[in-house]
Amino acid sequence: MLISAALLGACSDGSSALQTVVSSAAAQQPEARPATITPSSTVAAPPAMTPAATVTPAVTTPAATTLVVTTPAATTPTTTTPTTPTVTVATPAVTPAPAVAKPGLYISEVAANYRRTDGVSWVEVFNNSTQAIHLSDYRLRTTGWNIATQDISTAPMNFDLPKVDIPAGGYFVIAGKFMPFLTNTDKSAYVSKTSVSNGSSKTYLPYWSDSAGFVELLTASDNKTADFVRFGTSAVTPLTPSAWSGDNVAAFPAKPDYVTVATPDPLDSYDGSIVRLSSSFTASGSKSDWSRVAFSTPGGPNDVAADAIDSDKDGIPDSAKVAGGTFGGMDLYSLGARKGQRDIFIHVNYMNSATDTAVTPQKSALQMVVDAFSPHNIKIHFDVGNLFSSAVSAASFNLSGDVSHKVAFEKCTQILSSTAKSNADFTPDAGCSSIYKYSSGSFDVRRKPVFRFMQMASSQLASGAGGSSGIAELPGNKFLVTLGGSGFAPNNARLQTILINFQGGTIMHEFGHTLGLHHGGFEDQNYKPNYFSIMNYMYQLNGLPADARGGNPLQRYYYTFNNDFNSPVPGYAKAGTYKLCDLPEGPCNAVFKIDYSNGSGKSLDEANLLEADNIGRGSVNGAYLDWNLNGLQDPLSYAFDYINGQTVMQDNDDWSKLILAANPHQLVAAAVEAKAGVRLGETRKRGVIALEQPPSVHLLNQLTNLK
Repeated sequence: MLISAALLGACSDGSSALQTVVSSAAAQQPEARPATITPSSTVAAPPAMTPAATVTPAVTTPAATTLVVTTPAATTPTTTTPTTPTVTVATPAVTPAPAVAKPGLYISEVAANYRRTDGVSWVEVFNNSTQAIHLSDYRLRTTGWNIATQDISTAPMNFDLPKVDIPAGGYFVIAGKFMPFLTNTDKSAYVSKTSVSNGSSKTYLPYWSDSAGFVELLTASDNKTADFVRFGTSAVTPLTPSAWSGDNVAAFPAKPDYVTVATPDPLDSYDGSIVRLSSSFTASGSKSDWSRVAFSTPGGPNDVAADAIDSDKDGIPDSAKVAGGTFGGMDLYSLGARKGQRDIFIHVNYMNSATDTAVTPQKSALQMVVDAFSPHNIKIHFDVGNLFSSAVSAASFNLSGDVSHKVAFEKCTQILSSTAKSNADFTPDAGCSSIYKYSSGSFDVRRKPVFRFMQMASSQLASGAGGSSGIAELPGNKFLVTLGGSGFAPNNARLQTILINFQGGTIMHEFGHTLGLHHGGFEDQNYKPNYFSIMNYMYQLNGLPADARGGNPLQRYYYTFNNDFNSPVPGYAKAGTYKLCDLPEGPCNAVFKIDYSNGSGKSLDEANLLEADNIGRGSVNGAYLDWNLNGLQDPLSYAFDYINGQTVMQDNDDWSKLILAANPHQLVAAAVEAKAGVRLGETRKRGVIALEQPPSVHLLNQLTNLK
């Protein structure tokens, strides 16, 4: 998120001092752990399905569930004694027993696909038996969506499933292989089907929308229906007609003003599901088996109730933030989640390097971010695995136990191609890997609805050279930190201090994008001095002065012009001579401030700037902002084209605008639709990738000279 001198020209002749810089917008790991599952001892016994056992933090695969359904006990007849000796006995009503879920493989969750052809959704299956089941013994039948042409198949398609053994009581998630770098795990897989017709081939992915669809599980040996579900307006019938009877499950409710997350991974969509609840699992082949839930729980028990609420608006239901509560079998309470506290979990992967310390998270940098959020009742829970401790420890940012989150070193990692023309060009450059390879292949699928994902990597350039410090989804749940290749080396105390501060500023900046913040807060306009936030390039790597009313904001203004805009400034007659370690309260200091803005800054009109206003938060000890770089405080207001067009620069209240839940979990639309009897209108807006600029060559040279 650094600044490119090539892109941002500064003029020393008093004309336009700064060109518009906009964050471009076109249009959350350890190696996967083997499942630890206790097989069920019975398939049909006591009165209902036993809820999943609470999972300890170190072992996150839930215990097996026992699926059972029995006939309700008969009601005791009512006897009425009249005045005559005659006795009349009322015949009790008998409720038919739901169908027993026999041993076998079942569809247990179908996710909504509000992204439509921007991506595809996913389905979860459950092994309701005491033996492992070969997934390849089954096929998935559903509609197909063609990646290249965007067309929907006119007839259902069969998709072969991978050779994976699902253990007794185990869950497995299946999604479309949207991009070739998406990686299978022991709990999830990506599938596709290539058909050849008239000499041309087409690749299809499993597809349904939020308004209509069906999913069928077939036995591969005879193409008979093993399980089936149909919802919305779909009229497709199962290959074994008796596998479904009665009405469809209702369509997913519309989501007016819905914003999708820009991602190529279908397993990043958690906008609600229809599920067979673990607490009342039945297999009658009708809509009565299914419940619509706001909180998807891929790869684990469907243990979040249909009426669960998220009073904190952090994306985690209240039921999972109390002792004994679970989310997909995970015990988030034991990991620090609490009702009344806004919780954000971040899974951190990092690369293996003996020479570049920038690819390894620094404990002090993580703590810096935690401390910045704490006053706002937002608890950040980082999980870096066993980097700082081999045991589960919140203080050591370990929520996984003795498990490493380290991955092999690669010199280049990207979200988008360096030549991307849109926010959908996820194919990395030659010699580069994708962040989604890591998030799909080494990040437990059960964590994805509640954990954001941070990959600490080296560079975003194929050469491996130092460049942009990071990139992120906006909004979303994935972000990349790339401070490698910039000259950071071990055993250098000054560089270590700078690295800690650069990491803290960059993590909070990129994380801020996933929370919905732009480089100008509510807008993409960068470098507004009165936008007092780590999202602003003027402060991201330079830090925020302790007192916005003092003279140090001016020094950041001077430093930015001298190094990033190649301009002389008072005290530094040559571009690139204002040294990083000369910056007061800057990154060479042990005390370094990172924060989002509270929006208290005064709006500053470029057509009528008054230097005594400083950056709009008051002025002490004669502090002022020297807009025209003449080294003097001008007493009268004047026009100065700092940002093209003489705009009015506005601050932003970042803290009140944060989008803590990456996916919406409200069912308000469902209630409105039920009352109205019609489906609401729906508008969709695609999320973006918040593109960043490289650092100035002056900064990279200074870091090299500090070695």
